[in-house]
Amino acid sequence: MFFGSPLQLQEFSVRDGLSECLKAKRTITRNVKAPGASEYKGTMRIACKKLNVEVDNKNEIINFIDVQKSELKPF
Repeated sequence: MFFGSPLQLQEFSVRDGLSECLKAKRTITRNVKAPGASEYKGTMRIACKKLNVEVDNKNEIINFIDVQKSELKPF
């Protein structure tokens, strides 16, 4: 999840596959829009991307492999 000014990677999580990531993305997108609004108009961007990562025993990312966190962009 990217947000802030300028947009920066602020939150990330491990998913079992692209379909699970896209499902989570749709759910988050539906839940962040204002009541009565047809779409979200804020600056948050959610992206799904396949990466090699090192995880701990709780399946939380502790290290990115082959890419620096600062190099990840939302578009």
